[in-house]
Amino acid sequence: MTDFDDCALLIRTLQQVLPELQIEGGYSEPFYRAPRNGAPGCLQFRHDFPRSLLHEIAHYCLAGDQRRRLDDFGYWYAAEGRTANEQAAFETAEVRPQALEWMFCDCLGLPFSPSRDDFSERPDDGSFLMRIQMARETLASALPPTAARVLRALQTCG
Repeated sequence: MTDFDDCALLIRTLQQVLPELQIEGGYSEPFYRAPRNGAPGCLQFRHDFPRSLLHEIAHYCLAGDQRRRLDDFGYWYAAEGRTANEQAAFETAEVRPQALEWMFCDCLGLPFSPSRDDFSERPDDGSFLMRIQMARETLASALPPTAARVLRALQTCG
């Protein structure tokens, strides 16, 4: 599949394999609201961008049961003005989700590009992409069960 841009189809496909998760687009920032009081968890993604949806689903697939009980899986997020140490921590936390996102993109014929989400104008030395590539190779040989289910569903999407 190429030039995939149908978030409605993606949502329907993903909700078939993740019925415990409510998925909603149209937000200015992504957010995962943990389940509470009998309501399911809710994954909110940016606007109607397939890449945002796939990225947030990757986080969901990699989060264990404990992290799925925490808003935003218990991660911190600083949008702008990160120190070099905060940026390094961000990139470390993003390696595996972006590796899985890349695999999801491949299923749909979407181009993948890493996101350092860094507005500091610090130069990129290419190490982040290399770490994502290594994580992708590792994940391909041992996908977590939820990620494997989603990957199979996306392979038939369309």
